[in-house]
Amino acid sequence: VQTCALPISSQDARGEVLVINVWGSWCGPCIDEADDLVDVYAQFDDAGEPVDFIGVNHRDSVPTALSFQRAKQVPYPSLEDDGGRTLTDLEGLANARPSTLVLDRDGLVAARVLGQVEASTLRTLVQDVLDE
Repeated sequence: VQTCALPISSQDARGEVLVINVWGSWCGPCIDEADDLVDVYAQFDDAGEPVDFIGVNHRDSVPTALSFQRAKQVPYPSLEDDGGRTLTDLEGLANARPSTLVLDRDGLVAARVLGQVEASTLRTLVQDVLDE
């Protein structure tokens, strides 16, 4: 479990499908979807698929975000809330909480879910991008 402040770019995940989930521990739907995100992450990770996940925490302190990640057993990192700079970099694609983006192997947005995403929906979206 980690929260990082390192700069990250979609270029870093070239060749992989990247799932970006914008969340907050204060957000009811974010809490509800966390288990589904962890399940889908584990499924693709266990299968050795070229899929990576990263969270973008919104408005939580680092200790609060880490506590949430531990409680929900989130295995992938999240970026620290940086006053909205990361959200600005997402160019308005993640206006709701939660928001989930699926980037293709070229770093382009292939799918977007505004609001809570269910495991079956996310699994299908990621698999469709993998199959492209």
